[in-house]
Amino acid sequence: MQIVSEKKAIYFLICLGCVTVSFNVAAITAAIPVISLDLKLPAIQVSKVIPFYMIPYGLGALIYAPLTRRISYRAILAGTLALFSLACFACGMSRDLNGFLLARVAMGVTGASTIPLGLMLIGELFDKNIRGRLVGLFFGCSFFASLAGIVLSGLANWRCLFFVPAIIAALNSAFFFILKSQSLKKINSSSVNYLKALRDVKIRNVFIFIFAISFFYHGVHTWFGVYLDKAYGMDKLTISFFFILGAIGGLAGQLLGGYISDKKGRLAPCYIGIIGLALSMIVLAGHYSFFVLGMLLALVSVFWTIGHNGVSTVLTDFPDSDRPVIASLNSSVRFVSGGIGFAVSSIFVDNSFGMTFLGIGICTLLLTFFVKNLVPQH
Repeated sequence: MQIVSEKKAIYFLICLGCVTVSFNVAAITAAIPVISLDLKLPAIQVSKVIPFYMIPYGLGALIYAPLTRRISYRAILAGTLALFSLACFACGMSRDLNGFLLARVAMGVTGASTIPLGLMLIGELFDKNIRGRLVGLFFGCSFFASLAGIVLSGLANWRCLFFVPAIIAALNSAFFFILKSQSLKKINSSSVNYLKALRDVKIRNVFIFIFAISFFYHGVHTWFGVYLDKAYGMDKLTISFFFILGAIGGLAGQLLGGYISDKKGRLAPCYIGIIGLALSMIVLAGHYSFFVLGMLLALVSVFWTIGHNGVSTVLTDFPDSDRPVIASLNSSVRFVSGGIGFAVSSIFVDNSFGMTFLGIGICTLLLTFFVKNLVPQH
């Protein structure tokens, strides 16, 4: 009973860590127009806060698997969450873009521990037949957090989007420090060699898939705040409402994706997610009533998270010896490719949001022809 209780406590804390780092990700995207007004800078320029978080996050994620060979899960999670709290507070206090961007880099590097270590712990502590649902709930927590952050962005000053996770991260760090679990005190004995792992065809192929889908998704999704402001003239409260629809869709997609992964196999949610995401992006190229627009934004989130859950569950199925490397590579590849996708799409959105979304949607649809070859069937 004590072991079961410890597992539940650990799972709760890693989910709380997911909530902490996810709280303002979508909300910041929604709040870019408001932040640009406060800092008296163009929205396109202020939008740099997105890749300045994503790319350092992706690079920072590579640090933590090697660290687990020398430092316990407990020490890494408690320490990085404490530093993440300080970085969030610094963002909330920023008065100019340069200081803001520097603090966002610190947020990215320190926040990158929670997802890879969370996936590693799920893989170590729980049976294969329930991992899909646990991964679904784990990532579903990020969308619950996103929902709360988006609501706050519509009601309060944008700086609160950083002060709230600063408080949660500090508490989470303290909880990890206090919890006396042997599972958290362990040091990982597995070898950590990223180049060796990528020489494995199955591992390399699945990360090619992850890079591609994250590149395309973030090339569209991270522009939604500016898109709704420029193309539809929405105010911050209305933008927040549309992001809430997306967050609800994302939560539903994670839970549905977890169920499909466990019951129908790992390939099914990947196909459903890719095809649905591509078609939603293509249709989004048009101009619609607010009702239809809300449905489309929700569908983008639903299908993204169904596919995301499918491929994330695939990663937990690899052997224990590969899990630390894979968990770190997962976060790294997703965020670096997402930041690059945002940067590349920024070249085109100035001319036309609609044509950018259409082009990315078509490229995403073409990816379906490669799913069977890229996603391993364990």
